[in-house]
Amino acid sequence: MVLLCKSRKRNNFMKIGLFSPFIAENIGGGERYFLTVAECMLNDGHEVDLILQSDFHQDSLSRDDLKQKYIKAFNLNLKDLKIINGPFGRGSSLWQRFKFSREYDVFYYMTDGSFFVPGAKRNVAHFMIPFKKPRGNLFNQLKLKFWPVKTANSYFTKGIIEKNWGIRINYVHWGAVNRDDFKPGEKGKIILNVGRFFSASGGKHCKRQDILVSAFRQMCDQGLKDWQLVLNGPIDKGEDNVAYAQKVANMVRGYPITIRHEGNFKTLQNDYAKASIYWHATGYDLDENEYPEAMEHLGMSTVEAMAAGTVPVVINKAGQKEIVTDKENGLLWETKDELINKTEEVMKNKELWQKLSQNAQKRAEDFSKVKFCHMTKEMFGLAL
Repeated sequence: MVLLCKSRKRNNFMKIGLFSPFIAENIGGGERYFLTVAECMLNDGHEVDLILQSDFHQDSLSRDDLKQKYIKAFNLNLKDLKIINGPFGRGSSLWQRFKFSREYDVFYYMTDGSFFVPGAKRNVAHFMIPFKKPRGNLFNQLKLKFWPVKTANSYFTKGIIEKNWGIRINYVHWGAVNRDDFKPGEKGKIILNVGRFFSASGGKHCKRQDILVSAFRQMCDQGLKDWQLVLNGPIDKGEDNVAYAQKVANMVRGYPITIRHEGNFKTLQNDYAKASIYWHATGYDLDENEYPEAMEHLGMSTVEAMAAGTVPVVINKAGQKEIVTDKENGLLWETKDELINKTEEVMKNKELWQKLSQNAQKRAEDFSKVKFCHMTKEMFGLAL
């Protein structure tokens, strides 16, 4: 049983530390999730520190610039968020990390598979990635015992971690979608995919935009007219990721396909509002039990699309099948031919599209920010 802690502060206002080794690197679903946790706590009056690794240098990007980057990307209320450096990264000792984290009532850690001994009153470890095997040596696994509250972003991640790590996940904490941010507009003949561009090297969960482009090209070659495909997402740093994005760019030439790498939140909202169909292909041609880290661990872009009434036609794997129920609020596929056939089916059948669109919007309500914040409080020992 997880014991609830008493606050060090009056009126139950707490000091909360959030640390993720990924936070200053990317603009993606993991960062949106993590910062929505911060927003929930800030809105309730708690003091929240976003902690960066000690080797984060202000001369490359100031803390305020970093905050503004995330506010712009995710439309979150983070004005009272404090961004500080902590003893994490190379050269930091176990004692320094323990002493540093003692200053917090709650310490929330999005793990990269490694652990340290925390000193906060309540220590919560979040698994965003379904690691197939425990990372590090036996000592690293022993340090995990100092994290009594363990959470995961999906039932898929929970299942992989519990099976392969031999531990219990206390909470499945889905990401949040603010319905006010994603509303249906005047729908056009648009298929949309939203996701960062990065290669599959190193077992990364590549979004497989190349497969989507290949499928759409095949549809066009077979006579599809008046439809367009939109791919919205930044390119991750790294030569392999840039090379992958260039490969996709080369594939789209001569076809009605638009790639947006520099879009902002308003552009994203507009794409969701206008798109009729949403595609997702992460994990294509891979076994989800053999390569869990290469799957879509949940896939909140699909939920954002559903909130906007865009019908999901997504891969029948991992987190995507946790969100979408086939023929009820979307369509699931496993092969490229099945993707094409099911997409054509919903294109041609207006009644089917209408039914799936309405049910998709209802399903998106299960991922509301209210539910997300309530579970955050429960995880942190704050739920009434």
